[in-house]
Amino acid sequence: MAGYEAARWASAAEFATGGAGCGVQWWDRRKGDAVVAQCKGVWGRGIVTGMVHSIDIHPSRKHICVVGGSSGTIFAWDLRWPQQPIPLSGLGLNGTAQPVSESEVWEVLFDNYTQSTDIISSASTRILPVMMCSEDGILAVVEQDERPLELLAEPCAINSFDIDPQNPSDVVCALEWESIGVLTRGRDTMAEE
Repeated sequence: MAGYEAARWASAAEFATGGAGCGVQWWDRRKGDAVVAQCKGVWGRGIVTGMVHSIDIHPSRKHICVVGGSSGTIFAWDLRWPQQPIPLSGLGLNGTAQPVSESEVWEVLFDNYTQSTDIISSASTRILPVMMCSEDGILAVVEQDERPLELLAEPCAINSFDIDPQNPSDVVCALEWESIGVLTRGRDTMAEE
């Protein structure tokens, strides 16, 4: 039995879903009511399936999504290779990705602000950097084959965040203790309200 916790549109006809017991599923309304692709994911500590909490679709490559879930797991999924998820962070992934968090990853978003040194053309096979927030109070940027960049560490959960689309250096966070945080990247300031 599957329980859904995350959903994101990729186009007018396609969307991705995720949750408990189903990994990530890709749907295409033009092909009926059935799942057209599925990825069980890469979960740490020997967990066969984990919980998907968040999904984001690549802004220009609609066949790529990033997933955040249980045990600090973050992976990218390319529909062209549906059985080969790309680990970005997580525990027990045989050294293929450095864990930035050990708890639930509540949200993931592709980050156009952070410049990857290896993404030089639209034909690149590298995944864009991904911003994440977690139950253990971490806001960080993870990137394929790179060390995570921790932006913020709070003593409480960071439940959600958003990157300003007009000024992507600005990030707003919703924290567990009835507070918000506004982070302006490029400066070492954090304002809590």
